[in-house]
Amino acid sequence: MKTHYTTSALFICFLLLIASCQSTKPTFSKRGETYKSAREIAAEKRLAKKGGRTRTGGNTVASSKDRTSRTRTRNLDKDVATVIQAARSYTGTPYKWGGTTRIGMDCSGLLCTSFQTIDVALPRTSNEQSRYGKKVKPKNIKEGDLVFFGANRFSRDITHVGMVTEVISKKEVRFIHASSSVGVIETNLYADHFQKIFIKAVRPPVF
Repeated sequence: MKTHYTTSALFICFLLLIASCQSTKPTFSKRGETYKSAREIAAEKRLAKKGGRTRTGGNTVASSKDRTSRTRTRNLDKDVATVIQAARSYTGTPYKWGGTTRIGMDCSGLLCTSFQTIDVALPRTSNEQSRYGKKVKPKNIKEGDLVFFGANRFSRDITHVGMVTEVISKKEVRFIHASSSVGVIETNLYADHFQKIFIKAVRPPVF
């Protein structure tokens, strides 16, 4: 008889334990805040980090990591934005003299390939490209303009070209180009080195 009572008591305790574990939608101390396990929280953080986005009230909101210069092309002329986006897609491509593919690019090849996205055939060399359009004063430079450089501060012979991707301030104008040392990269036009060898800027007639 004693064994029967003991078994019954243990069974009742077991049922109470199960009921307590199956409580639905428990909350934190803050009213209305849904409980989330550590595993769920960690999974959400991984998802947010991977996508660079978080959700608020059912709406997708870009995180601060998305606020890069690339977003500013949305306010540009459609053709300018398309060419800039195409050029940026080659960022990191190694330099290769005469190259026009992701295997390798040279400076004028990068621009030729990028302008093809709007069905514009640029001249192949940087010197020829310098005559494709109207000369622009440095203070009037804007996105899509081509910028040209010499081999050194004493040379007026054009040997290098890039394209302006973003005008941030009077002393910060970003341009993309295929550097012989590091490949396709964006640089500040007002960096000391480029100011010393800068020759002119040209606005292509298609913009």
